[in-house]
Formats: sequence, structure tokens, C-alpha cells
Amino acid sequence: MRYPFLELPGERLTLRPVVPIVVEGLPDAPQLCLVDSGSLRNRFGAWVAEAAGISLEGAPGETVGMGGDATVARVARVELSLGGATFDAPVWFCDPWPFSFNLLGQEGFFRYFRVAIAAAENWLECTPEPVPE
Repeated sequence: MRYPFLELPGERLTLRPVVPIVVEGLPDAPQLCLVDSGSLRNRFGAWVAEAAGISLEGAPGETVGMGGDATVARVARVELSLGGATFDAPVWFCDPWPFSFNLLGQEGFFRYFRVAIAAAENWLECTPEPVPE
């Protein structure tokens, strides 16, 4: 599946590698996600979990720095979809969340997809990988 680079909301004139991820419970509202090879974890705004009906009550959490501020991140395993590929991945839902997009990282995205980035041509390609057991 090939995707064109797009501008992130609030960042004009800079094209970035992003994909539309469908979160369980929100089939009609794909979430714009930056494909970030430098991020270990998937990080989404906590409002996404609330909108999707994903309970974070009792979920393990940690305090991390995001966008220069501290945020509380709680993890839940969530069914995500990209194109026709559905995968069960850990997502760390953060509150507060300073961005208008979400992040896809190594353990929650690159584990499930082989990603080719053609920055000179402004596209990325995501090919589903078999998940090792």
C-alpha cells in the first residue's frame, strides 16, 4: 500500500510520512498518524481512546515527555487497521496530547509492516509482515 506524504495539521509546506489508521470503535474516523521510526511506541491522544470506547481504567501507565511537556501515557492493546490489514497492537494513550496527529512506532507498527520511504519522491509504502509467534 503506497501513501503520499502529506502536510501535518498546523505544519504548512512540510510533507511528512503519514498514514490513515482506523482504530477499533472508530471505523468512520481514520486517525492521521506520523510513521516515526525513532519512536519505540505508538502514541495517540487519550481522547481517541475515549471516542472509541476503549477503557484505560487500571491500565499500566508512565509519565513521559512529549512536545516539551510531561504527559501521562496509559497502554492498551487495540485493533488497528491500515488499508485491508488489521493488527492488534499496543497503543500508549497520552493526556495531555500536544499534537493534532498520532505517532506510529517500532513496537506497535514497524513490527507489523515493512516500510519503504522514498523521501525524494514524497511517498511511503507499507507492506504487512507476518507476525512471529
